[in-house]
Formats: sequence, C-alpha cells, structure tokens
Amino acid sequence: MRKSVNFLSLPFVFIAFVLFLVFGVQPSLAATEFEKADWTNDSFDLPEKIPGEYPGKWYGFYCKTVPRERLLGVRHGEAWPDQKVINSWGYKAKPIEEIKDLIPESYYVIATNPQSWGDLRINETAYIPMKEWPGEHQRYRREVTEKNKGKARLDEKGLLKDWTLGMPFPGTENGAELGWNFVNARNYGQELLARFATAVVDRKGQRRYSTTDQCYLWWKGRLHGEHSPSIEPNPHNYDFYSSLGFSSPYDLKGLVMITHRYDSLKPDDMWMYIPVLRRVRRMATTQRWDKFPGGSDLCYDAVTGFQGKVTNYDWKYLGRKELLVPRQAKDMIQEAKGKLLGACDQWYQRENVVMVEYIPRINSIISKAIMYLDPNIYSCYYVEFYDKRGRQYLLMVYPWVVHTTGYQSPIGFCVYDLQRIHSSLINTYDEYQDLDAEAIGVNSSFFQMDYLKKRYGAR
Repeated sequence: MRKSVNFLSLPFVFIAFVLFLVFGVQPSLAATEFEKADWTNDSFDLPEKIPGEYPGKWYGFYCKTVPRERLLGVRHGEAWPDQKVINSWGYKAKPIEEIKDLIPESYYVIATNPQSWGDLRINETAYIPMKEWPGEHQRYRREVTEKNKGKARLDEKGLLKDWTLGMPFPGTENGAELGWNFVNARNYGQELLARFATAVVDRKGQRRYSTTDQCYLWWKGRLHGEHSPSIEPNPHNYDFYSSLGFSSPYDLKGLVMITHRYDSLKPDDMWMYIPVLRRVRRMATTQRWDKFPGGSDLCYDAVTGFQGKVTNYDWKYLGRKELLVPRQAKDMIQEAKGKLLGACDQWYQRENVVMVEYIPRINSIISKAIMYLDPNIYSCYYVEFYDKRGRQYLLMVYPWVVHTTGYQSPIGFCVYDLQRIHSSLINTYDEYQDLDAEAIGVNSSFFQMDYLKKRYGAR
C-alpha cells in the first residue's frame, strides 16, 4: 500500500527544489520544442498602441520557453478589443489617491509604492451589461438558473442538494450559499485546458519561470454538449477531476499532479508523479495550504480565489461595495520590467461587487480571506488574505477577458505577498474551453497518470 506523503518532505526532491528556488537553476531544455524558437529579443513585442495610448513601454512578457507562435491568448479572442479609456489613474495619469475607496486596501498599498512593486495604471472603460455579451453561454445559464430557482438546498452538513444546473442560489446573501454559487458558476467552462507561464518574482525583480498546463473536467452542472447535466454513471460521486503538468524548467519538467474531488465530505484524492524519484506518490490532502511547486505564492485551496471544499470553511456575507474591477480586460500579458507587478496597464470597470469572507476550519496559513465577486456570475476579481495575526498577507488580482462566445477567462492573474515583497504572475497564453477542450481530448480518460506522464515528457 502506498503511503500518503507530503511532497516537500522528500529529501531528494527538496534538494532539487532548493537549487531551483535559491539559485534559479534552469538547465538547457534540450530535445524540446521550445528550443526551436528564435530568441532575438529580451521580451515579446507588444502592439504599438497600449491602453490609453500613453507613450512608453514599461512592461512586456519575458518568458523564453514559450515560442511566439504559441502566444495565442484566450481562444476566440476578445469580445471588445477596442474599448475607449474614459479615465486613468497611476503611472503618467491622475493620482492613484483619487480612487483609494474604489480598490481593495491591499491593492492601494501596492499601487502607491511603485518603487517596490513597479508602476501601475488603472484605466477605466465603460461597463458593458450582461445582456450585451455575445454568444449563447450567458443567456443559457441565466435561463437554467431561473428555471431551477428555489430547488437547491443545503443539508445539515452544509452539502449542496437538489441542484442540477445554473447558479444554485441566485441573489443570495447567505455566506455558505455564496460559496456554493462560486464553486458551481462554471466561468471556466465544464472542461478546460489552460496553458500558462508562471513568473516567480523576488523583491529585486528577478524572475524564474515555469510553464504548465491546468486541466479540469466537471462531472456535474454541465451546461453544454452530450453529457448535460451530468456525466453518468458516476458511482464514486465525483465533482471534478483536475490535473497540473509542468513542461519547464528542467527541474520541474514531467511533474504531474492529479486531483479527484468528491461531491461529499470525503477528502480529495491526490497523486503526484515526481520525476527525480520516477515514482507516483499519494499526496496528503490535509495540507491544502501548501504552496505550489517552483516557489509559487499560490496555494491549492486559493486557486481561482477559492478552490477548497465549501464545507471546510465558515462563510460570511459582508455586503456590497462599488469597486473598479478588471471585468472585461484586455487580452494582453503584462509584466512590469524589472519589478513585481503584473496586469500593469489593464482596463477596469465599475461594479457593485459582492464581498464574502471565508475562514478555514482546516489547518491553514491564513486566518481568513475576503473575496470580491461579480454579483451576476460570481467570478472573482480580488481576494485579500490575512495571516494568523490578522495582518495583510496575500492579494490576488484577476483580470478577466470576455470571449466572443460569452465565456470569461483570467488573463495574467497576479498573486502578491505583501509581507516579503514577492509575487507570482500566472500568464495565460493559450486556452481551450468546453467543446474546444473536448475536441482535443479533455475527457475522463485524459486524467490518467500514465497518459499525462507521456504528455509532459516525464523522465
């Protein structure tokens, strides 16, 4: 029987990670397709016109293990690529102090300290109502939400019951119900393959990159295709499958993680293939607040703002507040040159967001988190995390791109550690959702360790 282990407790793996984290060791990527790219510049060129059409280029994308031809951005592009900037604050614009009450407190701290974090400009564009969004996805989700309104309920254990499609609790002000709305919003689709490059940036602006695929398959609440509203049979009562596969650097290449989430109180099943050991190990799923491999600031239960089990947390509705949020941002990767910021010059709109707090019942490095959610579709724009002493700790910022199909996708979301002045910039450079993902083989058979080991070049 395989024993549950904490991945970072393995001595050989720990040595490999220390080399990577401390010295930034990134050996040559021999025999990979990345090697074939032509690297004649330090960064990828950006369009001549940047949001607001201000002169100067203080940001770019500096990962050399992503070939230019792969920089596709969000599949189906932007719904509104030419939004008119009606106001700007920050770098070469109006004082950021004017919008102190329109952004979260921790974001204001970052925005007013460019010497540490880098230059930031917040560009306001017009808010586009949901009824004007393109495609059928949002319309159909509204229809099934209205059709099933009032059917969903929470049992005595806090589990979701009698729910099939749409938002379980539209318009609710109950904290736990908001948590269930968030995890079942399907803003990423019911199948997903997202390719991203993570820049881990220290206080000196030095970067270490990894390239990764994140994949999901949801078993329930499926809006489109042959297996709507659920994949049957489902004797194990799965909620979703997910996988994470690393393509670079060499230290992480071939590392694969698989998660099975159950629609019950049963803990997740998680496995990891560790290339240096050439072994699959079962992971201890109690450590949901361990950091991702590669020195990332991102924790497992914090992905997407929250990716834990709702029943492992206490939830509280905190009210509504008008904020500037990157709801319909520009499909452009933006990393501050020599600094820690991402999404340096994005588009923001005014939204009366829903504020919800979650407090861990499980072992955690945080005391609480506050999410700022879209009131209609429950996508997350900001999350503020507080340490065990109640101090500001981490901030996550999510700029969302709206597809021509009506979906949303985060483009270049950012995790900032306010205490050690450190960041992780997760830059999406290619993505497939739903039918597109199905067409390239993202199905229940995809999430098999032997297949994924081959896919990511495990040695």
